[in-house]
Amino acid sequence: MIIIKLGKLILGVLLIPACVAATAVFGREVFPLILGEVWFIAGLFAYLLLLGIFQQPIRTYIFGHELTHVIWVWLFGGRVRGFRAAAKGGEVRTTRANFLIFLSPYFFPLYSALAIGVYLLLGLFWDLPPAALNYLSFALGFTWAFHLTLTVYVILQGQPDIWAAGRVFSFPFIYLVNVVILALLIIFVTPESGSRNFFPRFWERTRSDYVSIWNQGPSFCREHYQIFRDRAAGFLAGL
Repeated sequence: MIIIKLGKLILGVLLIPACVAATAVFGREVFPLILGEVWFIAGLFAYLLLLGIFQQPIRTYIFGHELTHVIWVWLFGGRVRGFRAAAKGGEVRTTRANFLIFLSPYFFPLYSALAIGVYLLLGLFWDLPPAALNYLSFALGFTWAFHLTLTVYVILQGQPDIWAAGRVFSFPFIYLVNVVILALLIIFVTPESGSRNFFPRFWERTRSDYVSIWNQGPSFCREHYQIFRDRAAGFLAGL
Protein backbone atom coordinates (compact mmCIF):
# COMPACT_ATOMS: atom_id res chain seq x y z
CA MET A 1 0.00 0.00 0.00
CA ILE A 2 2.80 2.42 0.88
CA ILE A 3 4.56 1.56 -2.39
CA ILE A 4 1.39 2.32 -4.37
CA LYS A 5 0.94 5.66 -2.60
CA LEU A 6 4.59 6.56 -3.19
CA GLY A 7 4.25 5.58 -6.85
CA LYS A 8 1.20 7.84 -7.28
CA LEU A 9 3.02 10.66 -5.52
CA ILE A 10 5.98 10.37 -7.89
CA LEU A 11 3.74 10.02 -10.94
CA GLY A 12 1.73 13.07 -9.90
CA VAL A 13 4.89 15.18 -9.69
CA LEU A 14 6.05 13.80 -13.04
CA LEU A 15 2.76 14.86 -14.64
CA ILE A 16 3.37 18.53 -13.83
CA PRO A 17 5.66 19.20 -16.84
CA ALA A 18 3.05 17.60 -19.11
CA CYS A 19 0.42 19.92 -17.61
CA VAL A 20 2.63 22.93 -18.30
CA ALA A 21 3.27 21.77 -21.87
CA ALA A 22 -0.43 21.13 -22.50
CA THR A 23 -1.34 24.58 -21.18
CA ALA A 24 1.27 26.33 -23.34
CA VAL A 25 0.34 24.49 -26.53
CA PHE A 26 -3.39 24.82 -25.84
CA GLY A 27 -3.01 28.57 -25.38
CA ARG A 28 -1.15 28.86 -28.67
CA GLU A 29 -3.08 26.39 -30.85
CA VAL A 30 -6.60 26.00 -29.47
CA PHE A 31 -7.54 29.03 -27.37
CA PRO A 32 -7.60 31.40 -30.40
CA LEU A 33 -10.03 28.97 -32.05
CA ILE A 34 -12.29 29.08 -29.00
CA LEU A 35 -12.38 32.88 -29.16
CA GLY A 36 -13.42 32.63 -32.81
CA GLU A 37 -16.01 29.89 -32.22
CA VAL A 38 -19.01 32.13 -31.57
CA TRP A 39 -21.50 29.31 -31.00
CA PHE A 40 -19.29 27.60 -28.43
CA ILE A 41 -18.78 30.88 -26.56
CA ALA A 42 -22.53 31.56 -26.73
CA GLY A 43 -23.29 28.16 -25.21
CA LEU A 44 -20.74 28.72 -22.47
CA PHE A 45 -22.15 32.12 -21.51
CA ALA A 46 -25.73 30.82 -21.78
CA TYR A 47 -24.96 28.28 -19.07
CA LEU A 48 -23.20 30.86 -16.90
CA LEU A 49 -26.22 33.16 -17.29
CA LEU A 50 -28.60 30.41 -16.21
CA LEU A 51 -26.28 29.60 -13.33
CA GLY A 52 -26.45 33.22 -12.21
CA ILE A 53 -30.25 33.21 -12.33
CA PHE A 54 -31.07 29.77 -10.98
CA GLN A 55 -29.52 27.43 -8.45
CA GLN A 56 -26.76 25.05 -9.43
CA PRO A 57 -28.23 21.96 -11.14
CA ILE A 58 -26.62 19.74 -8.56
CA ARG A 59 -29.12 16.88 -8.95
CA THR A 60 -28.41 16.70 -12.69
CA TYR A 61 -24.68 16.79 -12.02
CA ILE A 62 -24.78 14.06 -9.38
CA PHE A 63 -26.81 11.79 -11.67
CA GLY A 64 -24.27 12.34 -14.47
CA HIS A 65 -21.40 11.94 -12.00
CA GLU A 66 -22.58 8.54 -10.80
CA LEU A 67 -23.57 7.44 -14.31
CA THR A 68 -20.05 8.24 -15.49
CA HIS A 69 -18.67 5.95 -12.80
CA VAL A 70 -21.02 3.25 -14.09
CA ILE A 71 -19.94 3.68 -17.71
CA TRP A 72 -16.26 3.41 -16.81
CA VAL A 73 -16.91 0.38 -14.63
CA TRP A 74 -18.51 -1.28 -17.66
CA LEU A 75 -15.58 -0.24 -19.86
CA PHE A 76 -13.27 -2.16 -17.53
CA GLY A 77 -15.52 -5.20 -17.45
CA GLY A 78 -16.92 -4.64 -13.97
CA ARG A 79 -20.45 -5.03 -12.69
CA VAL A 80 -22.62 -2.50 -10.91
CA ARG A 81 -24.16 -3.79 -7.68
CA GLY A 82 -25.94 -0.60 -6.67
CA PHE A 83 -26.70 2.90 -7.95
CA ARG A 84 -28.00 5.91 -6.07
CA ALA A 85 -28.12 9.55 -7.16
CA ALA A 86 -29.88 12.28 -5.16
CA ALA A 87 -29.45 15.98 -4.47
CA LYS A 88 -27.59 15.20 -1.24
CA GLY A 89 -25.15 12.82 -2.87
CA GLY A 90 -24.79 9.57 -4.74
CA GLU A 91 -23.14 6.19 -4.58
CA VAL A 92 -22.19 3.40 -6.94
CA ARG A 93 -21.30 -0.06 -5.67
CA THR A 94 -19.24 -2.06 -8.14
CA THR A 95 -17.10 -5.15 -8.53
CA ARG A 96 -14.15 -3.24 -9.97
CA ALA A 97 -12.29 -0.06 -9.08
CA ASN A 98 -9.21 1.77 -10.36
CA PHE A 99 -8.04 5.37 -10.60
CA LEU A 100 -9.77 5.92 -13.97
CA ILE A 101 -13.09 4.78 -12.53
CA PHE A 102 -12.58 6.94 -9.43
CA LEU A 103 -11.63 10.06 -11.41
CA SER A 104 -13.77 9.63 -14.54
CA PRO A 105 -16.51 12.15 -13.60
CA TYR A 106 -13.87 14.85 -13.08
CA PHE A 107 -12.29 14.56 -16.54
CA PHE A 108 -14.99 12.98 -18.74
CA PRO A 109 -17.76 15.48 -19.67
CA LEU A 110 -20.63 13.02 -19.98
CA TYR A 111 -23.21 15.48 -21.31
CA SER A 112 -20.78 16.80 -23.93
CA ALA A 113 -20.18 13.21 -25.04
CA LEU A 114 -23.94 12.65 -25.23
CA ALA A 115 -24.32 15.78 -27.40
CA ILE A 116 -21.70 14.47 -29.82
CA GLY A 117 -23.36 11.04 -29.76
CA VAL A 118 -26.74 12.52 -30.70
CA TYR A 119 -25.13 14.55 -33.50
CA LEU A 120 -23.36 11.49 -34.94
CA LEU A 121 -26.50 9.34 -34.61
CA LEU A 122 -28.62 11.89 -36.46
CA GLY A 123 -25.93 12.06 -39.13
CA LEU A 124 -26.39 8.35 -39.80
CA PHE A 125 -30.02 8.82 -40.82
CA TRP A 126 -30.15 12.34 -42.24
CA ASP A 127 -27.92 14.62 -44.25
CA LEU A 128 -27.42 17.30 -41.62
CA PRO A 129 -27.14 20.92 -42.77
CA PRO A 130 -23.98 22.92 -41.93
CA ALA A 131 -25.96 24.78 -39.26
CA ALA A 132 -26.20 21.54 -37.26
CA LEU A 133 -22.51 21.84 -36.42
CA ASN A 134 -23.21 25.30 -34.99
CA TYR A 135 -25.93 23.88 -32.77
CA LEU A 136 -23.53 21.16 -31.62
CA SER A 137 -20.90 23.79 -30.87
CA PHE A 138 -23.45 25.67 -28.74
CA ALA A 139 -24.36 22.45 -26.91
CA LEU A 140 -20.70 21.65 -26.27
CA GLY A 141 -20.05 25.13 -24.89
CA PHE A 142 -23.10 24.80 -22.63
CA THR A 143 -22.27 21.29 -21.39
CA TRP A 144 -18.56 22.00 -21.01
CA ALA A 145 -19.32 25.01 -18.80
CA PHE A 146 -21.64 22.76 -16.79
CA HIS A 147 -18.90 20.13 -16.45
CA LEU A 148 -16.19 22.62 -15.51
CA THR A 149 -18.11 24.67 -12.95
CA LEU A 150 -19.66 21.69 -11.17
CA THR A 151 -16.38 19.75 -11.21
CA VAL A 152 -14.59 22.63 -9.52
CA TYR A 153 -17.48 23.05 -7.08
CA VAL A 154 -17.58 19.42 -5.92
CA ILE A 155 -13.79 19.17 -5.70
CA LEU A 156 -13.77 22.18 -3.38
CA GLN A 157 -16.36 20.40 -1.23
CA GLY A 158 -13.97 17.48 -0.79
CA GLN A 159 -14.42 14.21 -2.66
CA PRO A 160 -13.57 10.68 -1.50
CA ASP A 161 -12.77 9.76 -5.12
CA ILE A 162 -9.85 12.18 -5.05
CA TRP A 163 -8.57 10.77 -1.77
CA ALA A 164 -8.90 7.21 -3.07
CA ALA A 165 -6.81 7.96 -6.16
CA GLY A 166 -4.32 10.18 -4.28
CA ARG A 167 -4.54 13.97 -4.31
CA VAL A 168 -1.03 14.68 -5.61
CA PHE A 169 -1.68 12.38 -8.56
CA SER A 170 -5.37 13.24 -9.08
CA PHE A 171 -5.15 17.00 -9.53
CA PRO A 172 -2.53 17.12 -12.31
CA PHE A 173 -4.13 14.11 -14.00
CA ILE A 174 -7.61 15.67 -13.94
CA TYR A 175 -6.25 18.98 -15.20
CA LEU A 176 -4.23 17.39 -18.02
CA VAL A 177 -7.05 15.20 -19.32
CA ASN A 178 -9.54 18.08 -19.18
CA VAL A 179 -7.23 20.22 -21.33
CA VAL A 180 -6.82 17.39 -23.85
CA ILE A 181 -10.57 16.66 -24.00
CA LEU A 182 -11.44 20.34 -24.42
CA ALA A 183 -8.98 20.45 -27.31
CA LEU A 184 -10.73 17.41 -28.81
CA LEU A 185 -14.13 19.10 -28.53
CA ILE A 186 -12.88 22.23 -30.28
CA ILE A 187 -11.21 20.15 -33.00
CA PHE A 188 -14.50 18.31 -33.55
CA VAL A 189 -16.48 21.50 -34.21
CA THR A 190 -13.71 23.25 -36.17
CA PRO A 191 -12.62 20.49 -38.59
CA GLU A 192 -11.22 22.93 -41.18
CA SER A 193 -9.15 25.03 -38.79
CA GLY A 194 -5.99 22.97 -38.70
CA SER A 195 -6.41 22.64 -34.93
CA ARG A 196 -5.13 19.07 -35.13
CA ASN A 197 -1.68 20.63 -34.75
CA PHE A 198 -2.38 20.61 -31.01
CA PHE A 199 -1.52 16.95 -30.53
CA PRO A 200 1.77 16.69 -32.45
CA ARG A 201 2.97 19.96 -30.94
CA PHE A 202 1.84 18.91 -27.48
CA TRP A 203 3.82 15.69 -27.88
CA GLU A 204 6.90 17.58 -29.14
CA ARG A 205 6.76 20.11 -26.29
CA THR A 206 6.18 17.44 -23.64
CA ARG A 207 8.99 15.24 -24.94
CA SER A 208 11.34 18.22 -25.13
CA ASP A 209 10.52 19.29 -21.56
CA TYR A 210 11.07 15.81 -20.12
CA VAL A 211 14.34 15.38 -22.01
CA SER A 212 15.49 18.76 -20.69
CA ILE A 213 14.53 17.83 -17.12
CA TRP A 214 16.31 14.49 -17.46
CA ASN A 215 19.48 16.13 -18.79
CA GLN A 216 19.58 19.02 -16.35
CA GLY A 217 17.99 17.41 -13.32
CA PRO A 218 20.98 15.55 -11.84
CA SER A 219 23.34 18.56 -12.00
CA PHE A 220 20.58 20.82 -10.64
CA CYS A 221 20.05 18.45 -7.70
CA ARG A 222 23.77 18.16 -6.99
CA GLU A 223 24.28 21.94 -7.03
CA HIS A 224 21.34 22.67 -4.74
CA TYR A 225 22.21 19.80 -2.44
CA GLN A 226 25.68 21.33 -2.00
CA ILE A 227 24.18 24.77 -1.32
CA PHE A 228 21.75 23.29 1.20
CA ARG A 229 24.51 21.31 2.94
CA ASP A 230 26.79 24.38 3.20
CA ARG A 231 23.99 26.53 4.64
CA ALA A 232 22.98 23.83 7.09
CA ALA A 233 26.60 23.44 8.21
CA GLY A 234 26.89 27.21 8.70
CA PHE A 235 23.65 27.29 10.66
CA LEU A 236 24.75 24.44 12.93
CA ALA A 237 28.16 26.04 13.45
CA GLY A 238 26.49 29.22 14.68
CA LEU A 239 24.50 27.46 17.36
